[in-house]
Amino acid sequence: MPVDVKERKRLYRLVSRLHREDVEKVTSYAAFLMSIQDKEDREDMRIIEERADEPTVPWEVVKRELGL
Repeated sequence: MPVDVKERKRLYRLVSRLHREDVEKVTSYAAFLMSIQDKEDREDMRIIEERADEPTVPWEVVKRELGL
């Protein structure tokens, strides 16, 4: 069974045990977290687009500078 299906079933079991009021709170909080994630994703994309023309640093140079 794919991990996604297992996680969904696990989440369903957890939520199905909650009282109705708690389900509403969890749903509201999940929507809030998703909105934060969407905002962060948009910000990441904006930064990526701004820096698309900047030169990159080769991976070998980064590893050497970090001592890896």
